[in-house]
Amino acid sequence: MNRIKQLRKEKGLTLQQVADDLTAALTKQGERQERHIAKSTVLRWENEKNSPTAEMWGLLADYFGVSVDYLQGAWSRKEVLKLVSSSLLDNYDRIYKMAIEYGGDGEEWRLLDEISVDGGEEIFITGSGQVMKFNESAPNTISSTPSRKKFIDELRRNYFEGLAFTVLKFVYSRGVCHNFHTEEHFDYEARIEADDKLTDAEKEMRLHYKSYPEIKGDENVHRFMMNFWRKRNSEERLAFLDAFFHEYDDNSILEDAVVNKIMQEKVPAETMALVLTSVINSAINSFEIAVHSKNEFYIIGRLEQRYKELSNEFDELQKENYRLKAELASKR
Repeated sequence: MNRIKQLRKEKGLTLQQVADDLTAALTKQGERQERHIAKSTVLRWENEKNSPTAEMWGLLADYFGVSVDYLQGAWSRKEVLKLVSSSLLDNYDRIYKMAIEYGGDGEEWRLLDEISVDGGEEIFITGSGQVMKFNESAPNTISSTPSRKKFIDELRRNYFEGLAFTVLKFVYSRGVCHNFHTEEHFDYEARIEADDKLTDAEKEMRLHYKSYPEIKGDENVHRFMMNFWRKRNSEERLAFLDAFFHEYDDNSILEDAVVNKIMQEKVPAETMALVLTSVINSAINSFEIAVHSKNEFYIIGRLEQRYKELSNEFDELQKENYRLKAELASKR
């Protein structure tokens, strides 16, 4: 899948013009005997019925102002970003409708929280930070309904829709991870607990089903898409996506070794979409592990704090015990 025809058309050139220009370039290089490049030869290169020699690949690359790898069909970074951008533009509306169908109005985050496209055994994180597999959740929860399988099947059938969903899940998971067990999160929990207007059941619902990190994760998705749409043209959108992916772990997901290898193999767009989906899902899993670690750290911290409180109480009781013993001994 070379790009000779694509580049020729982008420059508004005919087959005959390319053939004549290449012939002239060869003559200019000081060929002793003029080598004539026919229009039919260029056509066969475009249709991949014949392949140019190494020398001609280099000449063609110079002629079009690109690298040989790119000319031969390798993916450029810009093309990968274009694939992500077009997937988001074409599929966001459908994904948002799926989220409402799945979770209900006001609960759109559930789709991003509970569904994965990667084919592995999906896990989700409860409001209290507990990591659970779906088969460990209560049988009457929404995650076990037939609608979940319907949405997963749809996302897996449409590679570009699946890629768009995975990018949004990445944004969501990143928001959840960064806002889990922060001071703001504790303040939210404290406000809910102190709200006398809420029943215990309502408090439980808000803390468990609408916990602060999930809300923040959902807000991150909306903010991400608003920033994406606000860009005035394609180039600005690509720059925005490039910068966003670079923020992850001081390294760009687009520089992943697997992605780079596939970029050089001249694969079709559907394959590239699947590769990107898989790599981004791996990053999402690291967020989920980080949240679980934060939760364990938080629990250990709370236990250590309680241990200190009990130790202090024990010390005070010991002092009181010694005081009473001394007082009793003096009265004897």
